Amino acid sequence: MPATYLHPGVYVEEVPSGSKPIEAVGTSTALFIGYCLKGPIGTPVLIGGWGDYERIFGGLQDRSADTSLQLAGGKVLGDPMGHAVYAFFQNGGGKAYVQRMATGALSASASVEDGGTALLTFTATSPGTWADGIVVRIIGLSDEAENNRYRVEVGRGTGDEFEALEVFAEVDIREAEPDFIASMINDVSELVTVELADGADVDTLRTILQGATDQVTELTLDGGENGSDGGKTDYNSAFSALRKVRDINMILLPGHYWASGKGKDQIEEAIGHAEYMRNCMVIYDPPPNSELTSAGDVQSLGLNTSTYGALYYPWAWVANPFYDAERAPGKPRRVLVSPAAFAAGMWARTDRRRGVWKAPAGVEATLLGLADLEYVVENDEQDFLNPSGVNAFRRLPGYGSVIWGSRTLATRANPEWRYVPVRRTAVFIEESLYNGIKWAVFEPNDHRLWSALRTNIESFMNGLFRVGAFQGEKSSDAYFVRCGLGSTMTQGDIDAGRVIVEVGFAPLKPAEFVIVRIQQKVGQQ
Repeated sequence: MPATYLHPGVYVEEVPSGSKPIEAVGTSTALFIGYCLKGPIGTPVLIGGWGDYERIFGGLQDRSADTSLQLAGGKVLGDPMGHAVYAFFQNGGGKAYVQRMATGALSASASVEDGGTALLTFTATSPGTWADGIVVRIIGLSDEAENNRYRVEVGRGTGDEFEALEVFAEVDIREAEPDFIASMINDVSELVTVELADGADVDTLRTILQGATDQVTELTLDGGENGSDGGKTDYNSAFSALRKVRDINMILLPGHYWASGKGKDQIEEAIGHAEYMRNCMVIYDPPPNSELTSAGDVQSLGLNTSTYGALYYPWAWVANPFYDAERAPGKPRRVLVSPAAFAAGMWARTDRRRGVWKAPAGVEATLLGLADLEYVVENDEQDFLNPSGVNAFRRLPGYGSVIWGSRTLATRANPEWRYVPVRRTAVFIEESLYNGIKWAVFEPNDHRLWSALRTNIESFMNGLFRVGAFQGEKSSDAYFVRCGLGSTMTQGDIDAGRVIVEVGFAPLKPAEFVIVRIQQKVGQQ
């Protein structure tokens, strides 16, 4: 509505420019979904570094005794989730979601009881045996008969060997008080939660606590169960819930690899999710302890040929942090770790340094944290790996271990999306436009809207062209944006409430084959 001018004077008005810049979306947020021994179950948790993973999910776990991780020939897989997350951040990853999958897991707990009835119960913050042995000490702060105030210490060890990890200096066992024990501990402690039973008699609880020796009550948590990894149905449900999380760009499934009964079903669920969302890719692994020596070996794997999938080979040897020549000589010196995790970190590092349109491969793609590769890949092996879309880890003299391939698994099935950076650049543009033009919904569908859409999208595409994201010497060679009646829409489209914008771009494709032709020049008269 126009302003109303009633009194003489100066009026200042702000006039909208019509410019609505499109913001580029992130491209390197990973999702690690799979089995681990600590942390919330069934909920994606965003972490910003290895320290967050250690705090919430317990860090690296010694699982060398787990028979499911022991392979023929004495090879052992390292803690799948822990090593994968560590490799991701070590190689350049910035942030990631971690979603723990565990069916049948139980939380450790301990209670102050009256004749077998729990009055005050302490429970571990997440299910698993990690909390078995945690000790809670409840210490009275007064000798008075009506004392309701206590000090709570949570730690490990008993008696003189007790070591407090968390201390709550003064809490009250009465629910109506502002410093009620549950209010002071829950959502603050990283180890336990506490609950006063419904209808619990506070007088009885007080009598029990005061009757303890020196008014110190010690409770030891137990009964935790780690549960087991979920199956196809569990992962289907998990990915259905993840449809609401749109900022995931890479999906990894530590502990699962492409083999029947070893994770193939779960990987297929992840690929189905990526196909549905169209804004992320799945990076997964071939079976460990299985050398690919011919094209027939690759073909026998029966790999999924989705344009949203990428696979890396071989697995990586990593030093086992739990091996010690004196104290733990029986543990393996090194363990196998998923190659997908290293690749995901490299994708993130390349995005940050060069852009999503740069292939995350080459001599710049030096992998960190590897002791060795499970198998040696040379030119002869890559002659059949590359055409099949299997990206190789190789050791190059003077460069160390590098990624030497940047193809999707659609190399043969859909050559248009043969390259990882082409697929990821398209996803990046699509998601940026999806988020950036929502303002157009419910606007009048006429030439002014079409012009505004063209202007804003062209500005975004031109910015990408100027930083080298597309082929072409001129912007007209690199991209186009069309929107208008007779161009992208008919009157029927307009009557149906549709605005159609067509955007095209010439993607950069990596120079896989650098060919040098040398000719001997014969002397001429």
